[in-house]
Amino acid sequence: MTEHLRDSTDHLKNILSNNQQRGQYGEEVAEQLIQAVGFVRGENYLIHPKTKSGTQPDLALLMPDKTQVNVDVKFPIKALIRYQESQGEPEKTAALKQFSADVKQKVKEVTSRSYINPEEGTADFVILFVPNEMVFSFIYDKLRDVWMDALKQRVILAGPFNFVAILRTIYWSHQNFKYQENLRDIIGLIKSFEEEYQRFNQAVDKLGGDIDRVADQYRQVVQTRRQKLVHLIDQIKGEAKNSSGAEKQN
Repeated sequence: MTEHLRDSTDHLKNILSNNQQRGQYGEEVAEQLIQAVGFVRGENYLIHPKTKSGTQPDLALLMPDKTQVNVDVKFPIKALIRYQESQGEPEKTAALKQFSADVKQKVKEVTSRSYINPEEGTADFVILFVPNEMVFSFIYDKLRDVWMDALKQRVILAGPFNFVAILRTIYWSHQNFKYQENLRDIIGLIKSFEEEYQRFNQAVDKLGGDIDRVADQYRQVVQTRRQKLVHLIDQIKGEAKNSSGAEKQN
């Protein structure tokens, strides 16, 4: 088991020591975290999107208004491994200095690739994702000056935990945006209902008026015409009686 663990550790070290494999590893970690939060590829985030200036960040998170938050996955590790494996203090100091320079170089690379370009629809910051929490914690603890300098350049260094926090913030902004959209739809339906209800009341009032007028006409017909008909019938009966009496006398 010890030999197997050593072989696995050495294999991981070999992967992380290769720039291309390290980049693929970092992108896989980033995408797994993104999907774990609930993002959908092509809808909430993009892989290697092309910017108008021709550069390609590793990832791009999409805000509700389609603003891109570009994410680049970079984490130098060779100097850090030398720092961890060094026995003497001079070697550690030299390795730490080299690691600091490497991190600064990665920050410089990110800021020189037009990943921050609000005119092209990007956010006014870029995320430099360090997919290993131990490496990120080392930068945060030992290279605070590099960390602060990156923030001044609008580069946010994020380890897995910090990255998830950022993702959840963006995710809930999507949910709130959907809720606001639904709320606007509901308000629109309520306004439509009010308008239709007013039209309904107007139509009912008009129909009620028409019914009242018809009822008045009905009463007029019944009262006036019936009286005349009754009067005519009475006259007919009177004439009939008169005719019958005259015949008897004859």
